[in-house]
Parts: sequence; structure tokens; C-alpha cells
Amino acid sequence: MHGKILRWDPGAIDKLPSCLRIVIQSIVETMEDIEREMKPRGRSSSVQDTVEEIKIMGRAYAEISKWARAGHVPTFDDYIELGLDSSGIRCFAMYSFISMEDCEENQTNAWFKSKPKMLRALSVIFRLTNDIAGFEEEMRRGEVVNGVNCYVKQHNVTKELAVREIKKMIRDNYKIMMEEFLTIKSVPRPILVRCFNIVRLVNLYYEEGDNFTNPNGKLKDLITSLFFHPLPL
Repeated sequence: MHGKILRWDPGAIDKLPSCLRIVIQSIVETMEDIEREMKPRGRSSSVQDTVEEIKIMGRAYAEISKWARAGHVPTFDDYIELGLDSSGIRCFAMYSFISMEDCEENQTNAWFKSKPKMLRALSVIFRLTNDIAGFEEEMRRGEVVNGVNCYVKQHNVTKELAVREIKKMIRDNYKIMMEEFLTIKSVPRPILVRCFNIVRLVNLYYEEGDNFTNPNGKLKDLITSLFFHPLPL
């Protein structure tokens, strides 16, 4: 799968299993549609940067899947770098910047490519919060490559202690997010607000369990209320 993503070759999609074909076809067609819309507006480089981030995410998933198939539990230090890429946060952020025509594209893209601490902190928050929320279910499915499990192995501690230490990391990265939000001057404020809003989604997804993976409870109700039963204006 990740090879098809890395080549960004629509012609190779037909060779994939049907379940993967739907995913890759949707990704490619969506990005092509966005590029057609953005190119006349002079914002096509943001689209290409988003595609590159999708490739990075695909590569990370491929490496993690190799560990999973082998039943290999890497150290937390080895896991976290790939885990940040597989979180998809950089991809999500770049995707959200594409249509922000009130922000200068080259300036935004240069900041993004500098790998700012704000985006790394956001990736850490999402990745580790997801790992804590999904730990029990992933272990039941035999998916051993999880941040909590990797921390347990590397430091030879209990799950409870691992979760406590990982939550400290999450809190530290919230502090980094806040500091960066208040001090960064190199990009327009709306870009920083967009990043800050992404972290609010993390709270929504994982405030009560893993609503991202299992959206049929609170998350479904919120989406329904927003799109099907909105408050009258």
C-alpha cells in the first residue's frame, strides 16, 4: 500500500486489494480535486506539500506494520519518531492550510518545513493520547506496537506507571504548544489558531475513551447535532 502512495501512481491502484483500492483511490482523487481548485488561485504548492506529508505518513505506517507482523515491540525511543509521523498531524495541519488565502502561502510553507516545535508538540499530544486511549483494545487485537507497551518494555515498568509517565510528556507538550502559540511571530496568527484548534479535536476524540476509533457514542451525537440538528440562527 505505502509503495503506491509513495509513487502516487493512480495506474497502480487496480492492482491493490479492493479494501485498499477504495482508500488509495479516495486519497488520490481528493488531492487531485483540491489541486484543480487551488491551482488557479496560485496555491498548488500547498497541495504538493500535503501529498508529501501523506507519503511520509504511509511510510511510517509501513514500518510500524512490519514490527506488528513480526510481533516486535520496539523501544519507546525507536517507536516515538515513527509514531509521530503515523499520527498524521503534520499532514492534517498542512491540509488545513491549503485554502487559507488570507495567509501568504510561501511564508506558511517555509514555517511548516522548518519543523516547528509547535507541530511536533501537537504530534506528540495526539500520538500519545491515542496510544493511552487505545491501549487495551489494541492489545486485545494483538497490535503490540503501542506507545504504552513500548514504554513498558523499554523501562521494565507496569502499565500504570508507563501511563503516568506518558501523561507527563503530554502535559509538557501542551506547555510547549502554549508557549509557541503566544510567542511565534514568523507566521500569521490564523495559522497558529488553526494548529491550536487541532489540539482541541484531540480533547474531543479522547476525553472519554477512544471516540476516534469508536465514534458511535458521544462523537456521533456531536456530529449529528452539528450537521443534522443545528441550532436555529
